Amino acid sequence: MHDLVERAVAAAQSGEAIRRARDFVLGHALHRLPEGWRKQLYHGKRYHCPLCQSDTRSFLALYRDFFAFCPICWSLQRHRLVWLFLQQRGLLTAHSPLRLLHVAPEPALEAQFRALRGVRYLSIDLFNPHAMETMDVCDIRREDGAFDAIYCSHVLEHVPDDRKAMREFWRVLAPGGWALILVPITGRTTDEDPSVTHPAERQRRFGQHDHVRVYGTDVIDRLRAASLEVESCTTEGIASALEIERFGLARGEILLLCRR
Repeated sequence: MHDLVERAVAAAQSGEAIRRARDFVLGHALHRLPEGWRKQLYHGKRYHCPLCQSDTRSFLALYRDFFAFCPICWSLQRHRLVWLFLQQRGLLTAHSPLRLLHVAPEPALEAQFRALRGVRYLSIDLFNPHAMETMDVCDIRREDGAFDAIYCSHVLEHVPDDRKAMREFWRVLAPGGWALILVPITGRTTDEDPSVTHPAERQRRFGQHDHVRVYGTDVIDRLRAASLEVESCTTEGIASALEIERFGLARGEILLLCRR
């Protein structure tokens, strides 16, 4: 309930309250429709979702234009890019069994991860009741080297002590393991200020009512300071121009592939 109040305050003070309310109602109404109905409603050949393998006439610009929801599996741009990248690199099949930690599980990707043979899957979240365990990324209750892989997308910008979370990722990764990390990146230098607590001001400065920072490319330095090796990968290095358009991907998205 507290989160809903914060969202409402941020929306009301953003100047987009009417649009957000409209998109919220529309999104929930569509989500409740049976999948078969949604497939008929959005039937078309212009776009393709590599996660659910659906062809659609459009992706949905609900809440924010850059989300580009798949109307069938509700994947976002970044989820589709991540799936392409994982398949390209063979990261989900190179090690079997693969002990995979999914932080703040997104339903579209969780469904794919759970369906893979040879994957021992655990999802965690501090607030999401649908996660398998309630857990703080700054205190992952598992032994050293417990996981071969970690997927963590758009979480660290919510975490006050992100450096501690990064050290935890290194600790629970087995030697040779990988962590795929995504955060919003704008510019070269991270902007953070613990004194900024009002939802509307966080929305204005950090891009969302519950963000505590907006990262620059110097996030790589933070990850390396946690003893992780970091490879930066972009949309254009993962997908062709035709794939970017057909799969509804965001240009310039940065994926951080970290290894222990």
